[in-house]
Amino acid sequence: MKRIIMIVALLMGMTMASQAQFLRNVPDMKGKTVVGGNLGLGLNGRNFSFTIAPQIGYRIVNAVEVGVRGSYNLSVDFNPYYGNSSLHCIGISPYTTIQVYKGICLHAEYEKLYCMERYNHQTVELQHNWYNSVMIGGGYRSYYGNNSYAFLLILYNLNWDNQELNLGGSPYISPLQLRVGYCFGL
Repeated sequence: MKRIIMIVALLMGMTMASQAQFLRNVPDMKGKTVVGGNLGLGLNGRNFSFTIAPQIGYRIVNAVEVGVRGSYNLSVDFNPYYGNSSLHCIGISPYTTIQVYKGICLHAEYEKLYCMERYNHQTVELQHNWYNSVMIGGGYRSYYGNNSYAFLLILYNLNWDNQELNLGGSPYISPLQLRVGYCFGL
């Protein structure tokens, strides 16, 4: 938990340092359609993870955006004793983001993931599962001109379960999810 707080504080500090003023006025974006997303890469000991998540949204009004986000997650555990295992998840998430004050926003989404686990390059039949996640949280959008923004979101998975995957648990190792990404207005 301390690591997550330190990472968030570091990212927020970098965002504040890049601007002359932290909570500056939000510009009116050109167009109503927003496209973008985020990429993720992680390496921790013998574990590797990769995420790609494009998104497309529509701004109903300047402060309310609804859209859909696709995602592909790959997690690999390189184990020299028992062999390698990998988890491939692909999914879709309708979302809503509401900007409440000068870039500070609230976010909610429903995520549907299909996951397949493999051991030593062999698919395990019991590990083909669908997972549902309801995520809520908040974050900050840093606007660059009136056509793009970077975002930082901290989300809590309300359906998180720390059981093993084959017992119906969650594909995530933590109920907290941190997202950093970029979007453009069209």
